[in-house]
Amino acid sequence: MLHWWTKRIAVVTVPLLLGAMPAFAQDIYYGLRDWAGPNGGSMNISSFVFRDINANGTYDLGDRVFVNIAVELQTPSGLVASSRTNIGGYANFNASLTQQGAAIAETGLYSFRVVPPPGWSITTGNGEQTIPMSILEGAPGDIVADNLPQPVGLVPHIEIHGRAGEQSDAVIGKNPNGAVVPAHTGDQDRYSIAATPGRWTIGERPLDVGLVPIVLPQNWSDEAGTEGKTIRVGFDDLFVGDELLKVPNGYGGLRWENWVATHGRFYEGEGYINNTVSGEFVAYTSSGHPTATFSEEPFDFVGGYFGVAWSNAEGETLRIRAWRGDTLVHDDEFALSAYGPVYFAADYKSITRLEFATAHYWQAVADDLEFVVRAAER
Repeated sequence: MLHWWTKRIAVVTVPLLLGAMPAFAQDIYYGLRDWAGPNGGSMNISSFVFRDINANGTYDLGDRVFVNIAVELQTPSGLVASSRTNIGGYANFNASLTQQGAAIAETGLYSFRVVPPPGWSITTGNGEQTIPMSILEGAPGDIVADNLPQPVGLVPHIEIHGRAGEQSDAVIGKNPNGAVVPAHTGDQDRYSIAATPGRWTIGERPLDVGLVPIVLPQNWSDEAGTEGKTIRVGFDDLFVGDELLKVPNGYGGLRWENWVATHGRFYEGEGYINNTVSGEFVAYTSSGHPTATFSEEPFDFVGGYFGVAWSNAEGETLRIRAWRGDTLVHDDEFALSAYGPVYFAADYKSITRLEFATAHYWQAVADDLEFVVRAAER
């Protein structure tokens, strides 16, 4: 009877007892490929879509991949297929001369067309690209692109959104040059102003406009601001190696209820990735249920970036309420998107509690929230 260790040794030493392997065995395992004839497999031809963060019309450092964007492919025969970009920003189309159902299955000119979400525009000038396909036997799918589609960049339309409420002068907007820009009014006293980056004035309030849409509060705060330290919480500094973490009390000098921080790719949800503003981590409302941020000491909520986690909840409404002690002092709501954040310029001053709730309990995503606190413990 052999013991387990003698069995292991026997297995290991068998090749040594056999001596040198015949030369033909190496050809069997390591022979060069015979390139004659078709391969019979497949490969992906992909269109890459990105968020052009600096709106300069090229994919460069600082830009981010764009997830769940629709791309259409028209074949030489006139058939149309579609695909959505994955978490890497690629919309893949299967190419094969032999596999049934391949989107790219014949030679000729193919048209790749990126379909932007509502409220987005293409910056790279190549939303539709025509790519020739030709046969190359031995390639993974035996058909290849003469050149791959070039990256397509998108930016959101920059608009200022709000509700007139008690401050009708909020509808008056002045651009950085001091010119009055008319507002487009809608239902329930809602208005929007087409904007450009720079220092704007809405009513009597200055407003710094960047490269994302902005939502204003219904009413400006009527209190003096908190004297303290301005902090921005982006949730990246909470992590060492974990990808999911309940936001702890004391973060940013505040208390947190039902907030969870996560890596943008942890769930592979398009809204977690598309709504990441800085770094790689965001926070979300746990299980889509209401959350709160609060403190015994008064603090200011300057603003933050918000979206929704999943595209099948596009247009979900986020309601934000603020209390000063037992008194409700602010009550705002606005629509969320899975394709990119809006900046809520809250300007809530000297409050003690914030509550966040989505109308249908879908996860709201938040990043780069800015507060003024009296004592920040990071």
